[in-house]
Amino acid sequence: MNRLYASGRTGVTVAVCAAIGLLVLAGWTVLNHTSPTTVGSEGVQTHQRAPATAGTSPRPSIARGSDAPAAEQDLKRLRAVEPEYASGAPRRIAGEQAQQPDLYAAEFVRRLLTQDYRSPRQTHLAWVQTESAPTKEPLVVGLVPSELRDRLAVYSVSDAADGASPVPTEQEWRQLAVAGSYTSVHIQHVTEPLAWTNAVADGRITDPSITGREVAALVTRHTKGSRGDHTQRFSVAMTLNLEGPPARTIWGFVAAVTYASIPIGAP
Repeated sequence: MNRLYASGRTGVTVAVCAAIGLLVLAGWTVLNHTSPTTVGSEGVQTHQRAPATAGTSPRPSIARGSDAPAAEQDLKRLRAVEPEYASGAPRRIAGEQAQQPDLYAAEFVRRLLTQDYRSPRQTHLAWVQTESAPTKEPLVVGLVPSELRDRLAVYSVSDAADGASPVPTEQEWRQLAVAGSYTSVHIQHVTEPLAWTNAVADGRITDPSITGREVAALVTRHTKGSRGDHTQRFSVAMTLNLEGPPARTIWGFVAAVTYASIPIGAP
């Protein structure tokens, strides 16, 4: 688990905390302490970041105290992330889907995991940047410096130092592009983690505009091969933090907290 988001992990395992490391440990803790999503038996497919790396990956967070060296490494990687802005990025989520957190979470994850590797990776990350929303919730931003928070959204979905990430690395993206690969996504369900609900009820969350969601999806990767096209399915479970009303008129993406991708069947 990353140390960037992990500073105040007192039972608030927000999806975002797992993504950034120990810095935002608090918020990530809330979401990460929820009941694990069952994957596999019900066909909850997940998309992997690489050709075949599966597993549950808490997204980046930043450490403190005895974890200071690890936190410094997380911060170094976060600083290296440049906010992505590119022309031609897909339009923002709008309409009814931007007005309701469950609908927004489902659409965000669907778009995030729908990846055409024949198109630029930067364009996909630029879309994530357009969807990013700031929050001042201490249990979510943790130790992340204010000047780096605009990088949190992209970092949480692309940093692969601690395991699989929702968006493949640049090298993996290129390899998949050579194979003519792309993915399609079916969202199965969206839930609000009970631990998050309890944290809000207990008064541990001070920002009335932030919430957490867990999304289960079935991802199919399509690849063109010398012997014809073939597909592989993945069972995916992802937790994330969102920021919306009353601070914002529409919902936006703060960060990914956890990401689990399990291949279904032979590749």
